[in-house]
Amino acid sequence: MLEHGRETPRKPKRVVVLGRRGFVAGAIAARLDGDKIDTLALGSGELDLTDAGAGAALAGRLRDADALVVVSALAPCKDVEALMRNLAMVRSVCAALEQVRPAHLVYISSDAVYADDINPVNERSCAAPTSLHGMMHAARERMLASVAPGPICVLRPSLLYGDADPHNGYGPNRFRRLAAEGQEIVLFGEGEEKRDHVLIDDLA
Repeated sequence: MLEHGRETPRKPKRVVVLGRRGFVAGAIAARLDGDKIDTLALGSGELDLTDAGAGAALAGRLRDADALVVVSALAPCKDVEALMRNLAMVRSVCAALEQVRPAHLVYISSDAVYADDINPVNERSCAAPTSLHGMMHAARERMLASVAPGPICVLRPSLLYGDADPHNGYGPNRFRRLAAEGQEIVLFGEGEEKRDHVLIDDLA
């Protein structure tokens, strides 16, 4: 559960978003821009977090008053190589956090950290990942929490959907595309299956 440190909200002086080229980070950066909040969005083109010197490079861009939002990930994580690269990315972030102490840290994780049979999930549900993707996010959460210099917020969204989503998985994204093309929307089975989806604007 989030605990606010101030009675009245106050805009951060600047927000640094890691993962600029992605669907989620792009939506967050756009929301911050709309709210007139100074934002530095970094993608792999500006800073490759898998590089050996990425931690020092990130530390050189961070300020103590920043809010840092970590979204960068190679997802979905389906094999050991992708797992290790994802952990290397957050290792670089941790190295930067040991040098610079941003005011806030936000990590966009995934509901994959929960076992598939936990339903519904609540604030007391234990993380018990059953996939490499879930294990990756659970490990990254613990890595960041171990070095977080101040408040840390971990969000574990379910499936996301929105206009710019590059995925065409079963659910709102595919339904929207089919409807826009005037095609029939086909449901699995008799439509009895339930899945949770979150609009990207709400996450941002």
